[in-house]
Amino acid sequence: MPEDRHVDAPPVWGAVPPRNPNFTGRFDVLARLSEYLAPGATALHGMGGIGKTQLAVEHIYRHLADYDIVWWIRAVHQSEIRASLTELAQRLSLSGADEAITAVPAALEALRVGRPYRRWLLVFDSAEDPDLVRPFFPASNVGEILVTSRNPGWAGVARPLEVGVFAREESTLLLSRRGPKLTEEDADRIAEKLGDLPLAIEQAAAWLAEIGMPAAEYLRLFDKRVVEFLESATPLDYEVAVAAAWNVSFDALASADPAAHQLLQLCAFFAPKPIARGLLIGARGVLVAPELDAALKDPLRLGRAIRAINRFGLAKIDHGNDTLLLHRLVRLMLRNRMSEPRRRELRHGVHVLLAYRDPNDPTAPRHWPSYLEVLPHVYAAELVECADQWVRNLVVNMAEFLHHWGDHQGALDLAEHAVHSWEQDRQERDEYSPPELRMSERLAGYLWSVGRYADAAITSERTLTRYSEVLGPDDEETLHARLTKVKILVAEGDFKASRGLAEELHRKAQELLGQDDPITLAVAHECVNALLLTGEYDRARDLADETYTRRGEVLGSDNAATIATQVLLVVAQRELGDYPWARIEQENIARRIEQIRGSDSAGTLLCYHHLAVATRKDGDHERARELSVDAMRRLRTRYGDRHPLSLACALGHSIDLRHSRQFDKARALGEDVFDHYDDSLGETHPHTLAAAVDLGVTLRLSGDPASALRLDERSLERFRAHLGPDHPHTIVCAIDVASDLFALGRVEEAAARDEEALERARRVLGPDHPTTLAVQLNRCLDLRALGQDADRLYEDVLMRYRLMLGDTHPATAQAAREVRADCDIDPLPL
Repeated sequence: MPEDRHVDAPPVWGAVPPRNPNFTGRFDVLARLSEYLAPGATALHGMGGIGKTQLAVEHIYRHLADYDIVWWIRAVHQSEIRASLTELAQRLSLSGADEAITAVPAALEALRVGRPYRRWLLVFDSAEDPDLVRPFFPASNVGEILVTSRNPGWAGVARPLEVGVFAREESTLLLSRRGPKLTEEDADRIAEKLGDLPLAIEQAAAWLAEIGMPAAEYLRLFDKRVVEFLESATPLDYEVAVAAAWNVSFDALASADPAAHQLLQLCAFFAPKPIARGLLIGARGVLVAPELDAALKDPLRLGRAIRAINRFGLAKIDHGNDTLLLHRLVRLMLRNRMSEPRRRELRHGVHVLLAYRDPNDPTAPRHWPSYLEVLPHVYAAELVECADQWVRNLVVNMAEFLHHWGDHQGALDLAEHAVHSWEQDRQERDEYSPPELRMSERLAGYLWSVGRYADAAITSERTLTRYSEVLGPDDEETLHARLTKVKILVAEGDFKASRGLAEELHRKAQELLGQDDPITLAVAHECVNALLLTGEYDRARDLADETYTRRGEVLGSDNAATIATQVLLVVAQRELGDYPWARIEQENIARRIEQIRGSDSAGTLLCYHHLAVATRKDGDHERARELSVDAMRRLRTRYGDRHPLSLACALGHSIDLRHSRQFDKARALGEDVFDHYDDSLGETHPHTLAAAVDLGVTLRLSGDPASALRLDERSLERFRAHLGPDHPHTIVCAIDVASDLFALGRVEEAAARDEEALERARRVLGPDHPTTLAVQLNRCLDLRALGQDADRLYEDVLMRYRLMLGDTHPATAQAAREVRADCDIDPLPL
């Protein structure tokens, strides 16, 4: 489109830099770029300062009418890419847009299919590593992707388009526009000196326009700076031109406005992206330099300093968004001019400014925009390397934000880097700082969340030792850190030890902190979880009920922690056999948390998994299958196939498939879950054994009782060894072994096994529990197959089925037809 034609921005417009009003020339490159851009990716590559970003910006403004989405992404770190795509998902009102782990795939899928818009352009600016950026390219035959990079190695990933220096006439035209007093000869001499490098030409033009200095004097200062630069380094030719051009301007700014010069130096340690003015103002106790300190505390002085920087063309000011932006080479040149002590001083100034902006509540979604604003500067300013405790606390909070926001790998990477760096620093100090201890504790949790259980255990043990040494075994921080050990024991399959530790911590928390302290309530919640795992459903229900009530009073009924305990309360009641109540309550919870946290949050999907289980147990097998397949697909999209939540939901769905007699699909999915549990948790872990039992039922019903028996007998032996003969899962496994034997014609053995299982079920679960009714029904069929009377026993069990589950429940109908009952295990997600 013509340059002077006004066209509104596309409906979806994100972070595109302002247009350069002094953009000059580049007609051939712009024309080639228009030809290159097509579905797929195009990479503008060339050396620093060559004008790649300016070309991308100019192309966008010349083609506004061609796009419905233009989205600009700073592509230095993957966390920044995820943050930008998450914002795009929110702008598109996509499901799951609140958290990175669901928002990013949702945004890429919307772009891939072209809904709601097919005409889109993604710009990945400063993308130096193709392997880092390529996973975020939508695989689509609609839309366009543009990359700017200094790296020429994009062949095979994108169509490469190299950008060179200005043609001489472009250089002289830009110089003449900004400095009309220049003769053609003077402009040519300056362009020659600057090697026609666009960034250097633009800087020289801005400086000449501001100062009004004769060309001869400018060239004298330039040559002086070139000599100084060459004496201190052996740079590339274009680096000489850039450095000399800018050093002239830096010196002039330092002389005219020291505060502006110091502000410019400070900004060199932020990320090379727009710096929000809010990050610079209002900080108390930041001492960098007298003039700068005064400007940082006075908005009027800060505004004057920013205007001075703008006049000298040393930064781009975006008044609409109230930001300023330094080019990467400007940042580099500024830092190269400083002594190392001065660099440390200014870098630390940025550290303190960022720490001052920390909301100190990284789990609250209302503060996530603040953490996203700070995120790129955390990396660029090397906050991890700072020894200041407030700054380190921001690093800990940033990792927590990334984890809760859904960037689990980003949180893990930051935590591992920080723990390693602070460990090196600690060896010099020989003491542990509170942020170091907290980050080490968080690291154990992040390792757990990505399934690195062995590494999590090692880190947890090391952290607990340090907490005990530094704070003592009874300190509340130590107490909270020991909760991770409870989870580690679960991953190791030692449910009894996990329950024992949880109960010990609960008693200690009550003594030290009181019953209503949030830490005490968090420990109580883990204690409920541990009791469920050990099969003590009555105790779990009672403690869950008490903890849910207290959390509601202390934290509020809509708090995520309160709802999590309510879910465990429903699970406990479900495992006690109250299926109708559990289904109704779980449905209410699922709807409520979906309204609060969105349809694709981890908490929402966990609730829908439990709802699918409760619905199946309540007898609505078709609806259960619909719920479980939907939750499974969304969990796999969010976390992948091997995540604990994904595995638990997939196991439940395999049972639902079996109930709908899709035995081949049920077997394939059940085997997949079993293999994953076996790989990640080990062959003797109770969750692996639960998956084996569920698979065994499918094998038997699909005509392979011999394989089912081999699997179930091995599982039964291991259940008895690890959980004991009276654990509900052990009882279920024993019932299924008896059914395997019955299917193989070994009726007497089946009858003996059922007799023992019935006695245990009545004693452990009670006479009316659905599991007890299942084994009583099977016992009746054993006796009849052996020619013995079982009428009274059968009449009793049929009556109990009708009272407990109702006449229309599939289990009741199956009992009325005198068909053996099968028992499943739905293990609690890790």
